[in-house]
Amino acid sequence: MKKTIFALLFISILAACSKAPEQTNQQSATINTPVDTETVFSFDINTIEEGCSSDSQMICAINVSIKCTINPEFSECTENKAFMPNFIFMQDESLKRPTSQTYKITKLKPLSDGTVEVHTQSTCNGNWFGLCNGNIIYVMDYQNNHWMVKDLYAIED
Repeated sequence: MKKTIFALLFISILAACSKAPEQTNQQSATINTPVDTETVFSFDINTIEEGCSSDSQMICAINVSIKCTINPEFSECTENKAFMPNFIFMQDESLKRPTSQTYKITKLKPLSDGTVEVHTQSTCNGNWFGLCNGNIIYVMDYQNNHWMVKDLYAIED
C-alpha cells in the first residue's frame, strides 16, 4: 500500500513539474508577439490571396480565419481547418456569410490559462452569427509554436 501511495505522489509531482515550462513558453510568446493596433486589415472574396505579410503570428491566424469565414473553400482553409473552430466551415445559405470584412485590433488581453483575447473592431457585409460586425474577440491559443484562433465571440458596446 505504501508503495502505491509513493508511486502516485511521485507521478503527481512529475505531472506538476512538467506543466510549468509550457506556461512559461505561452507567456513569453504573448509578450514577444508583435501586434499592429494601427492597421485596418481588409478582405474581399474577389481579392483574397494566400499567405500573410504580417510579422505577427496572431494577425496571420486571425487573417486566415477571416479568409475562411469569407470562403471556407479557400486553399489555406484546408491546411488550417484543424486549428480553427468548426463553425467557421459550416455550409448553409441562411448563415449570410460575408463576402468582405475589415478589422482593426483594439487591445490584447492575456488570460490566466495562457490564451490571449484579441479585441477587434470589425465590419462586414453579412451577418454570419453576428461575428463580423462590431466588437469581435478572437481567443488565441499558443500550440506547437504557433498562435491559432481557438474561438471567437462578439460583445456589445
